[in-house]
Amino acid sequence: MRASTLTRFAPCLLAGLLAAATASCAATDSGPRPPRSSSPAATPATGVPSATAARDAREAAKARDFNGDGYADLAVGVREGAVNGVPGAGRVQVVYGSSSGVASTRRQVLDRGGAAVKGEGFGATLASGDLDGDGYADLAVGAPGRGGRAGSVTIAFGAGPGLSDRLVALDRPGDTTGFGAALAVGDYDGDGRDDLAVSTFDAVWVAYGSGGIRRGRAGWTPVMGNTARVGPLASGDVDGDGYADLAVVYSEDDPADEGMGAVYRGSREGLADRLPGTFPGWGVGDVAIGDLDGDGFGDVVAGNSYADAEDPGGQIYVSRGSARGLEAERVIWTLSSPGMPRAPEGTDGLGGAVAVGDVDGDGYADVAVGASGGAGAALVLYGGGSGVSARGARLYDPGSAGVAADVVQGFGQEVALADLDGDGRAELAVSTRAEQRVTVLSPGGPETGGGAAKGAVQLTPARQGEGFGHPLN
Repeated sequence: MRASTLTRFAPCLLAGLLAAATASCAATDSGPRPPRSSSPAATPATGVPSATAARDAREAAKARDFNGDGYADLAVGVREGAVNGVPGAGRVQVVYGSSSGVASTRRQVLDRGGAAVKGEGFGATLASGDLDGDGYADLAVGAPGRGGRAGSVTIAFGAGPGLSDRLVALDRPGDTTGFGAALAVGDYDGDGRDDLAVSTFDAVWVAYGSGGIRRGRAGWTPVMGNTARVGPLASGDVDGDGYADLAVVYSEDDPADEGMGAVYRGSREGLADRLPGTFPGWGVGDVAIGDLDGDGFGDVVAGNSYADAEDPGGQIYVSRGSARGLEAERVIWTLSSPGMPRAPEGTDGLGGAVAVGDVDGDGYADVAVGASGGAGAALVLYGGGSGVSARGARLYDPGSAGVAADVVQGFGQEVALADLDGDGRAELAVSTRAEQRVTVLSPGGPETGGGAAKGAVQLTPARQGEGFGHPLN
């Protein structure tokens, strides 16, 4: 789903039209259940995050816990990896969390073995959650391929020992091109089992979690169809009703179309109509949802890294959620915004990758942003009662992140936030385009100040040049 600064959902490639379609929920084994309750939002006077924010943090960790040990795990895509001599077949490397964080020596590799296909890009997109309701997170792996390939989505199911090596390929919803181009997981119908949203290059589908998914029976329901181009997807509760909602970036028309972002509302029946309001979609190559101000409503963070955007160094847009949908006013952050830490000379591409998670354990979601132009950098902006702020923002360049190489280009190509050591604070994982590696950092809170990262873990591939770390789950 993600790509380098110049290739992620490039606006010059956007073309087509939108026929917005909504649909009812596919049947599940036991029928829908009431949504999990959400506590009332905190008032601005108290500045205390709602219980929803704490719930979201717990659920974010569980959604990445493949072996049920209480620690989130990290999946790393290697989409150009060779498998049994088949070039470009792709694979996924999984690193398991523990009380001491991730260990570079404890790895699991998932691939399609003898069924690997040249150029299919297994691992080009990743998403995780408990799709079958057994208490273990499962990993969805997209292989959209290139050149008119049908594409595929495969599930590795979680269990006590970790993800199963017995991969289950899901059926496809009829004729498709690029199936698995983008993935998102969330409980859209509130039945306690996570659901899987999948895009092709021009449509979005959802499969509702059930026992049948273990046998590859997805029962796809259309969400959005027949656009020219669909970009990234993200799940989160924007309207605070206890159901996950689905954010979609898309383009309706031709390359001159500015594109837009819409949020489909979760409900007892599953994904339904759109919530009122939109978020920016022009040039947006990554999107995430998190409660940045602790009011019980998920906020949409969209990144636009292109030089023809409102700031040549790239930017992120923050659109606030509410019971009424997305608020009309948006906030724009750039590398030159007041209070932002100074980036190394030549750094640009801010917003090429975004992620949300609670980095300092205060109950507010924080934002990680990649700026992979030049040597690159990754930033953390902290949430609070007034929303995300540059106060105390942290910036890591390759040097401060402990990346030792003669030439470093593209640090911040991908970012992910996950609590890998179970301390209630999310770690920051950052991938690098050149000299491919993944660096895992513990930013802590804004009060810890800047300086070099301590205890950074470096994950490196067996072979360079295979797209290691692109994407991260």
